[in-house]
Amino acid sequence: MRTTPSLNIVRHFHPQINKVVDGDEDILIEVTPQDSKSAKVKKHIECALAVACKRKLKADGVIISRATAYIIKGKTATRFKLPNSVSREIVSFDRNAGFDEGVYELKHPVGSARLGGRSRYKSGSHGKHTGNLVKRFQHITRKVRSTLKHPEQED
Repeated sequence: MRTTPSLNIVRHFHPQINKVVDGDEDILIEVTPQDSKSAKVKKHIECALAVACKRKLKADGVIISRATAYIIKGKTATRFKLPNSVSREIVSFDRNAGFDEGVYELKHPVGSARLGGRSRYKSGSHGKHTGNLVKRFQHITRKVRSTLKHPEQED
């Protein structure tokens, strides 16, 4: 059986998982003060949002990164995208500034963001190539949980 990068990431935390699927609809999750009190900073599976998701969805496990959430039930992980508002709360929480209580939305992936989705562009054909590539500035957010990586990519 061929494994995908998403499956390898999830298996790093939950080895029993044999399938990753995309969520089909958005989910609203309420984070309570109790969720924040029982959570741990910089922990993908124990942050305030993970605790709230596990409680509300009666999940076997949850993995929360800054951009993606995986809800574990049985041997299947369901993937959701996190809006920027949630990402900012995660950064705040990881820096010990708390996770603001309230209702947050997990978004189902759409279009090319879905597993196996394809961009509308063919690889390498994003317009004319002039050879003058400008390196983009990339800010690295520090003092927060690491991004989810394929286990073989870890340092």
